[in-house]
Amino acid sequence: MQYLLYLNRFEKDKSTFDSKLVNLDIRIIKEEKYNFIIEAKKINELLKLEEVSRIFKIISDWKELRFDELKKDSLKAIKESGLKDYKIQTKFHDKIKISSRSIYKHINPYLKHDGFSFSEEGVVIYVEFMKKEDIFYRISYSLPEWFNTLNPVKVDYSKFIVIIENPSLVEEVSDFLRLCWIFKIPLCILTKNKDFNKILKKAKEITKGIDYDEMKLNISEKLPNGYTLVGFSKLARNNETGLKNILLKDEKIALVFGDDKFGLSQGLRDKVKFMFRLTPEIKKPLRGSHALSYVLGLYSALKIY
Repeated sequence: MQYLLYLNRFEKDKSTFDSKLVNLDIRIIKEEKYNFIIEAKKINELLKLEEVSRIFKIISDWKELRFDELKKDSLKAIKESGLKDYKIQTKFHDKIKISSRSIYKHINPYLKHDGFSFSEEGVVIYVEFMKKEDIFYRISYSLPEWFNTLNPVKVDYSKFIVIIENPSLVEEVSDFLRLCWIFKIPLCILTKNKDFNKILKKAKEITKGIDYDEMKLNISEKLPNGYTLVGFSKLARNNETGLKNILLKDEKIALVFGDDKFGLSQGLRDKVKFMFRLTPEIKKPLRGSHALSYVLGLYSALKIY
């Protein structure tokens, strides 16, 4: 059986890693730009190596793009995985006139018609594209056993939304985009700045690995309805002791942060129901994205322990 093997990016001793593959009876068939094509009979031991980033089982090697065939190969991949939930991940090795969204529109209805469902936790159907004289594709799928080796913490963050008011720094917006994508929390950016889209565009350019078709991102001048507003400021009198009780409430909560330069406006401060200060430091506040990480870490610890 042939697999796509991606390695983690850290300094590695190639000879040591090659010897590990030999000991596991794994043969490298081809080394591509970012990955290896390998042949293996037993894959479980390979999944335990820290050098391994991702591994996919190849369903169809490179073939000329025909959308009917693409859909059939996608169906074959999820059936072979043995799972009912899936998500599609695309990789374009060359510039072609096809978008990830158009691929989703072709594959999703076809799979859903056969009783399969989209889920962020589902098997990854990995579709790669390259351009020669024509457009070619290759399909593989992530091994369920690989997810089991990662052992991610499972905490439900669905009751939260994150709000940032009038962000003016590209790096600040980038950090919030990354955090909200990682924790799968909707992000609402409150701004009246007509030029904010320029800031957002630059932030997206430096924030890699986010599928903005899937991410819940809203740019608005108004607060979302139905949430308890919880703000953060170095001037607040309440600390983490009180915050703990609020985070554990069975209600929808908006975590509200101000601009890194000026903090929350007076108008928004007056609308926030609860306000908290964070960390033992009294004078020097956290950056907004750092504060969000701190709060989510606190909530995760409360739910885990």
